[in-house]
Amino acid sequence: MYSGDDIGKFNENFERYKERITNFSNDFEFGLFFYILRRSLPLVILIITLASVSAYFYLEYTQPIFEASTVIQLEKKSDASKLLNVGYIQEEEQISSEIELLKSNYLIRKTLDRLPLDVRYFAKGEILTNEHYINSFYQIEIVQFKDSSILNQDFQLEFTSENRFKIIHRDEVLVENCLVNDKCETPIFDFRLILKRKIDWTSVTSDKYFFIIQDKRSIAEKFRSTTQIVPVNATAKTIKISHASPNRHMAYDFVRMHALQYIEYDTLRKKESAEKVVSFIKKQLDTVAFNLKNIELSLNTFKRDNKITDLTNISALYLARYSEFENELLELELKQNLLQEIEQVAMESDDELDIYNLVTVLVEKEFNESISDMLNTLREQLIEKEELLYRITDENEQTKGLDYRIEIQRKLILQSIQSLGDKLTVERDFLQEKIDDLSLEFRELPTKELTYARYQRLFDINDKYYTLLLEKNIEYSITQAGVVSENKILEDAILPINPVSPKKNIIYASFIIFSIVLSLIFVIVRYLLHNNITSLNEIAKLSNASIGILGIVPKYKKEIPVSQLLVDKNPKSLIAESFRAIRTNLQFINNEEKAKILAITSTISGEGKTFVAINLAGIIAFSGKKVIVLDLDMRKPKIHLGFGVENNFGMSTLLINKGKLENAINKSTIENLDFITAGPIPPNPSELILTSQMDEILNELKIKYDIIIIDNPPVGLVTDGIYSIQKADYPVYIFRADYSKKNFVQNVDRLINENKIHKLSVILNGLDVDRNRYGYYYGYGYGYGYGYGYGNKGYGSGGYGYYEEREASAKQNIFKRIWNFFR
Repeated sequence: MYSGDDIGKFNENFERYKERITNFSNDFEFGLFFYILRRSLPLVILIITLASVSAYFYLEYTQPIFEASTVIQLEKKSDASKLLNVGYIQEEEQISSEIELLKSNYLIRKTLDRLPLDVRYFAKGEILTNEHYINSFYQIEIVQFKDSSILNQDFQLEFTSENRFKIIHRDEVLVENCLVNDKCETPIFDFRLILKRKIDWTSVTSDKYFFIIQDKRSIAEKFRSTTQIVPVNATAKTIKISHASPNRHMAYDFVRMHALQYIEYDTLRKKESAEKVVSFIKKQLDTVAFNLKNIELSLNTFKRDNKITDLTNISALYLARYSEFENELLELELKQNLLQEIEQVAMESDDELDIYNLVTVLVEKEFNESISDMLNTLREQLIEKEELLYRITDENEQTKGLDYRIEIQRKLILQSIQSLGDKLTVERDFLQEKIDDLSLEFRELPTKELTYARYQRLFDINDKYYTLLLEKNIEYSITQAGVVSENKILEDAILPINPVSPKKNIIYASFIIFSIVLSLIFVIVRYLLHNNITSLNEIAKLSNASIGILGIVPKYKKEIPVSQLLVDKNPKSLIAESFRAIRTNLQFINNEEKAKILAITSTISGEGKTFVAINLAGIIAFSGKKVIVLDLDMRKPKIHLGFGVENNFGMSTLLINKGKLENAINKSTIENLDFITAGPIPPNPSELILTSQMDEILNELKIKYDIIIIDNPPVGLVTDGIYSIQKADYPVYIFRADYSKKNFVQNVDRLINENKIHKLSVILNGLDVDRNRYGYYYGYGYGYGYGYGYGNKGYGSGGYGYYEEREASAKQNIFKRIWNFFR
């Protein structure tokens, strides 16, 4: 369970954290942020290094993907449109239709049939598996299949010697000690292994190679998923074909072959169309030639029997009108023949209606305009059915539903053809009535002349129709012989050199950027969560400048024992000068000519109050005044450690009247500086300090000494030191930079307000004055004292070079300075 103090402390820290986030932009301290960044720099470098190493391993162990592409341009219009005068299909619809054809499993499978993918060859690495494709040094030639279930399964190949090998399937040896180039028999298939080139057998390792006997129908869908068919420019009718594969040769071969397969397929469709038209014309030629021959025979027989040689006596008007009607009637009959041919083609196509061949016999534009939309719909349905059959069976409900829609569409086409036929029949009957009426008008003409004229007319019509068919036959025969696809390859496929994934530069940049962002977030979080006092400016800000600042003690760069006396060992050091500044500032608090008490405390242990007490006593003793240090921190005494003596007799024994004061006083190595240790640890230090014996000891010491410095216990933990702090002429509170928490300032406010200790001053211990170079040190001329600014100008005219520490630091080489900077 958490205590009330713990909960209160947590709430206080949480509120402070929220306040820092709220005031982040307004209260941003660049010096503190830079200091935290410098302290975090090793971790930041570690994160960036780990990110770089991770990117390296990611690139090293990720399968590279290569992509090849080509661009083709569709024909402007089809041969059927050009030669038979049919309507154009909308450009966008044509592009969409051709894209679907290029994406179809049907065309992809035809492309795969032309690639060496019957057997696929692989090599296992430590991490990745590579497909060798055409680069494999061996080839498996299948002689006979015995079990079709082996398709798409792995067969491991191990070379036992230079010319012998074995095949392992599902951890079982299928064949062992088989000879290269010889026929090998297994229970599921017979094959022959052929070496394509000479190899270094020492490089061939066991358990490395395997092959797959591939079912191309099954890999069509895989290739379809890694193939992209997209329009480049709808106006120019250009389409881009791209394929991604771990094997760059496979990607290149597939794209190139797929484009060629599409163009060849388009050429084949046009050839079939031309063949259909030529076949239809030949049938009509035979029929018309037979009719023409019979009519010519009948005409000659009539002329011979009736001795009729010309038709000059027959009315020219009759012949003109009669001929016009007969020509129209003949054209209608030709259209009916065409529709009958279309109907026959449609009826003969049971399941897969050849839409392209059906359109080619539509010699009249109006036919195409009336049923072309239905034909295009039927074509899309058939393509969709072809796609479904690669994934599902004929018995599937989706396939049956599609078959039902295809059957309905075909019936609609047949009904449309029948409707057109009925319309032509009505028109023909109408023309026949006109012809009959015209015949009645000229009934007075001689019967023989009329009969002759009729024979002659029939002969002329059939002769004209026969000539027209001959011309069309020659035209389409030429077209059939020279049919080529107008689709063309605009950009040939190029063998890819660099993979499209993963991209080395992008991966490295992404990992490094991520690491930098992560590091920045880490530094910002550390900045937001930073709750230590790091400068005098923070103390002044947190206390609203109500606390007197007595001075600072710089951070000592070297390792020192606990509470070591330093001012006598290096009197010109920066630390010695800081204590001289504190000694000078004490005069502004109380400058009376009498013995004075200087009581030192802190919030918690470890803030350096004993270190400050000993060295401040030493620096005051250097000025000629007699100083004594009392250790009242009887729970955790340290004064005896600082002076290197035993703690057998001291303040605890004096306060219980066991021993004389003269016997408890110890001499130090510094003239005028004495001290009394804490003595044995008592069970009741608070009660001992509050006794009258404590006042008697202080009064007696005031007679012999000018300054009495009391090292009190931390008032943030116990209340032992409050009594001596209240009696002190110089009450001093110690904070330690980068150690003391910001809420410790509230303890100073409480001592001032609740305990009426208005002379209380603060010393900031362990301050890293080097931060002044980064704009973080703000000086501390607040409250009592005149301040002691550690600016770039240094102390006096000499600057930092006056001190031995700085002189030694200046002699360091550049590498040492860099190390100190990042430390």
